[in-house]
Amino acid sequence: MDRKERVARLVDHSKNPRHSGTLDDADAMMPGGSPECGGSVVVYIKGDGDLIENLSFTGDGDTISMGAASMIVEKTLSENLTMEEVLALDYDEWVDSIGRDIVGSRTRNATMGLSTLKSAIRKYRRDRMRGERPEAEAV
Repeated sequence: MDRKERVARLVDHSKNPRHSGTLDDADAMMPGGSPECGGSVVVYIKGDGDLIENLSFTGDGDTISMGAASMIVEKTLSENLTMEEVLALDYDEWVDSIGRDIVGSRTRNATMGLSTLKSAIRKYRRDRMRGERPEAEAV
């Protein structure tokens, strides 16, 4: 995929986010990012052990942060990634897949969705160990 195609994909995901919205039966939800730094998201996850049954996000931010958040949620669901596989995803490889030349110095924006998804998985696991109901954690 050339640069023009990567930019178009990122813009499309930003303008038409996939799996956007709250997930009413989420097992865990996790806020991430910061509005002062390009955006914020809340990731909602429904799991079954290490399997991700459903996933969505809400958020507000720039093209990079919202497009990349949509892209990681879509990747996770379309490739049926397990929680362990998501936790193993490398941030540098993720930025490379979006396009380092597009992201430039805004790597935090590009990785906000991935880092928040990883945090949501960790919260899901902690809550399952404790037998707790879903609540958003403070950032």
